[in-house]
Amino acid sequence: MAADGGANSAPALGLPLDVIIGDLDSVTPSTLHKFPDALVVHVRRQDNTDMEKALDFLQEQGFRKILLLGATGRRIDMTLANLTVLWRYVPPMEITVVDDTWHAVPVQGFRRMRARKGTIVSILPCAPCQGVTLRGLQYPLTNASLGAGEVGVSNVVKNSPFSVTIRKGRALVVVLEPL
Repeated sequence: MAADGGANSAPALGLPLDVIIGDLDSVTPSTLHKFPDALVVHVRRQDNTDMEKALDFLQEQGFRKILLLGATGRRIDMTLANLTVLWRYVPPMEITVVDDTWHAVPVQGFRRMRARKGTIVSILPCAPCQGVTLRGLQYPLTNASLGAGEVGVSNVVKNSPFSVTIRKGRALVVVLEPL
């Protein structure tokens, strides 16, 4: 699936598309021509982003594991907006945002993740967090509290998989390794 203009990158990446969704102000006619069998969903609403339109569609269709490519880019406001709105979908969706050199996972509750030993991992609370437990990292935590704005940057994977538990609150876990 591609959100609007994201479809324009799919041919160069060799990605097939089953669905193209959004307000369709950025997808080119030549891209639409390259995917004649794709379902094109035109959502006219302008009160959310094309990525949100795609996530809404996937949620309605019952998808639970989502890998987001192209949610980061040249505009810091759009990148931050895309990372911020993930909380509307987690849980029940399990979302991973992938960039060229890192990936990020919004965590509420428990999440087990894989990364090579020595990989840097940062925990960025998006709300006050209680009961934070980190296992498999160089600097473990047990039942700790982290306030919004208190960050746990530059931890290191000691054992993979490692785990993050947040009993109350939510944090973005950033792994400085591509998937």
